[in-house]
Amino acid sequence: MNKLQYFFVLSIVSNFCGNSNLSYAQETQQNDIIQGPFKTSLYPEGKIYFVKENDATPDDRCQTIAFMLEYKQDRIVKKEKIDEYEENGGCVEVASVFFDKIHNKPYIFVMQKWEHSFPPAIQMGSDSYEIRAYTKNKEGKLVIDADVSADPNFEGIDGIVDDVNPERHYKYKTAADVKRYLKKKYH
Repeated sequence: MNKLQYFFVLSIVSNFCGNSNLSYAQETQQNDIIQGPFKTSLYPEGKIYFVKENDATPDDRCQTIAFMLEYKQDRIVKKEKIDEYEENGGCVEVASVFFDKIHNKPYIFVMQKWEHSFPPAIQMGSDSYEIRAYTKNKEGKLVIDADVSADPNFEGIDGIVDDVNPERHYKYKTAADVKRYLKKKYH
């Protein structure tokens, strides 16, 4: 049964039972691709993409986002979850995915963004950012590079933090900004 047929049957059943309002979990299909797929030089026969995991509830509409790798090995298609991004004071969003090299080694960079919608830690309307860097380890597996990802410029806040602190402006909100920074620091 395809998605359209599923929703049609679900709609008929809901209407027959007297409830025409679908729940959020019913509206959001598990594993909807939200970014990608992207080809990567790290896996010539593979691709990366990002999916919503169906873990939202009526009380919490935020969904975890999974970073997925799909590739062929010995003629078999393999899928691996590389990482996941979760709610952190707001629903997580994959703001950007881009590719670059550090010391001639290929990397995948994922920029996460959270729009904060409730106090007290960060004022409403402020955004926080975090960038994670991934590459192959010695065993040939795609993993997070903890050293590069720990770069202090790979996270920040854009907006007002609280009543005492002045407004902050995060400098690396786009892939182009991060690539310029990478070129200065790591090349």
